[in-house]
Amino acid sequence: MAPSGTRSTLEEREQRRAAERELAERAVEELRTSAGWQCWLGVRRHFHRYSLRNQILISMQNPGATHVAGFRAWLDLGYAVRKGEKAIRIWMPIPPSRKQLEAWGHDGGAGEKPRTLFKLGSVFDRSQVTELPPPATPSPLDPPIAPLHGYELAHLLVPLTSFAATIGYAVDVRKLGGPEGVCRHRTGEIEVECSLEPNGQIAALLHELAHALVRVDRADGDPQLSYAGEELVVESVAMSVAGILGVDTSANSIPYLTAWSEDTPIATIHAHAALIDRLARRLETVVLATTGSSDPEGTSALRARVAVGRA
Repeated sequence: MAPSGTRSTLEEREQRRAAERELAERAVEELRTSAGWQCWLGVRRHFHRYSLRNQILISMQNPGATHVAGFRAWLDLGYAVRKGEKAIRIWMPIPPSRKQLEAWGHDGGAGEKPRTLFKLGSVFDRSQVTELPPPATPSPLDPPIAPLHGYELAHLLVPLTSFAATIGYAVDVRKLGGPEGVCRHRTGEIEVECSLEPNGQIAALLHELAHALVRVDRADGDPQLSYAGEELVVESVAMSVAGILGVDTSANSIPYLTAWSEDTPIATIHAHAALIDRLARRLETVVLATTGSSDPEGTSALRARVAVGRA
């Protein structure tokens, strides 16, 4: 018989695993509602570099979160977590130790290389911290905000047009006299209304590029999309990518989610979210590389310290 202390440890581990599974299931379940879905997209704006599962966990536990870091990381950034604040639980990587890697190397690389494991760890949002007094110099955390009407994003038209060409579409900015944008799959054309100001043109172009990507960027395991499902994916991708540029397109609502999700298995809902995350990352790669800074939110230091969220 195993010692009582060992049995207790095994029981505690199983209880912890059960709690972790329950937390993950509850987080995905939140996607069934329009409010929960849009909450996830709002959180994704700030955590687009994080994994999908961590985005969903953050949106469930703290829907207003914009920047998270561990207790010590906040101290390094010049902030202190307020006493009594409840932590947000996200998946954190535990890389193999140097001793493990050295032992594997001494064996000539025989066997499986030690893997990075993951565990739920604690982080806190910026709303849960206060600035440290001088001589500390707190790092800036606020991203710039670009209005839907304006010219701040005009420089993105050329790179996004070039990206469209790589997936077989030509972009034409012209008078449409009705819709703000159109994606013609048969002819490989994307048209954008010329009367819109540049920021509006970019928002419309992102939406139409998402339509194009839904058709050309298919992968094994992607869900089959109904009309409502495709609109949900496209509007979600456009809203998410525009959000990291500081453009609020939430006025373009997601009208199909509530009815669509009523009888949809949770695994299918999660598959749609995974597709949105993948397609959004393709567009984000373009816009983040052409903003003059690859980090428009000005938080490179913060992201370097909280890479744990990318698990």
